[in-house]
Amino acid sequence: MTIKEIEENLEEGESLKAMAQAFSEIANLKIKRIRNAVERNRLFYDEISKVYSIVKAFALKKKVAIIKPKKRLCILLTSNYKFYGNINSLLTKYFIGSTRELPDVDRIILGKGGIDFFKATKLLPNYQEIILKTDMPTGLELTGLARICSEYNQVLVFHSSFKSLLTQKATFADITALSLYLKEFQIKPLDPKNKEDFMHFIFEPELPKILSFFDSQILHLLLEQTFLESELSRTASRFISMDTAETEANKFIMEYKKLKSYAKRNLENNKILENYASLAAKRNYDNFN
Repeated sequence: MTIKEIEENLEEGESLKAMAQAFSEIANLKIKRIRNAVERNRLFYDEISKVYSIVKAFALKKKVAIIKPKKRLCILLTSNYKFYGNINSLLTKYFIGSTRELPDVDRIILGKGGIDFFKATKLLPNYQEIILKTDMPTGLELTGLARICSEYNQVLVFHSSFKSLLTQKATFADITALSLYLKEFQIKPLDPKNKEDFMHFIFEPELPKILSFFDSQILHLLLEQTFLESELSRTASRFISMDTAETEANKFIMEYKKLKSYAKRNLENNKILENYASLAAKRNYDNFN
């Protein structure tokens, strides 16, 4: 390899390092901006989901709940962009494993990453594709998604979740709170003699109006939270990926700097040998004459 080729590789390495540093700094600033807000809101949205499930349970018990025409919807949230490490591929595998055997399910693949994967692999027989302008939906886009979700009895949103800066987890959220209702809050026959087992609720306004509010506004909020969780997790994954890329770029640069040093030393040695050979040839010529 010539010195010119080595210098060209060094320039590429420096460019990659600068790019990785830029992406890493942007991701770090973004994490600081949204991490506290997302983690603080988790408890609030968990409580909202529980309240939603209680309202749904009472509505079903009093037979005022409307059975929706479609049973179950599964949404996969992937990114339109790259440089997120393997987070999209891990989430996609989790989505496939979790939904492949589900009966009566419709699927929405959201984001270029997931859409490109399923177009290439053809692992799913049918699904709907949705690509947003950016990874975070606009108000209009979010309203449209919430409208689609409102047609289903159960909506599962598969997304990545932030556990720590180094750990991201593929998970899902039941934004219709049906899982909570079935597992924890299903109203069972109560024993009037047991006061601790007896629950009293006063609904104001009447229960159908409250349920309608939850099926529209609260569903909208819970869907938005899944996008925020996903964005935080992806940003953390990008930060780690870019930090790793910067480390690899430094190794690449150091390696080629050594190669450049060796090439220069060999070039200087060759020049010395050439000069020595020229002097020796001249001396022999002089002696011969």
